Amino acid sequence: MTPRQQQKKPPTPFLELRIGGVHVVVQHLPYRLLAVLSSVAGAAGGVFWARGG
Repeated sequence: MTPRQQQKKPPTPFLELRIGGVHVVVQHLPYRLLAVLSSVAGAAGGVFWARGG
């Protein structure tokens, strides 16, 4: 007898790091954090460029 619902595999992580005893898993890309970091980097680059590098 086959089950009606197929067993779903857990989604593969976006990023998995194993360094020594440290194991870090990121399940999905943090879009809000990425947007904030890119905005800050863009603003800092603009200030640096406006000052003449």
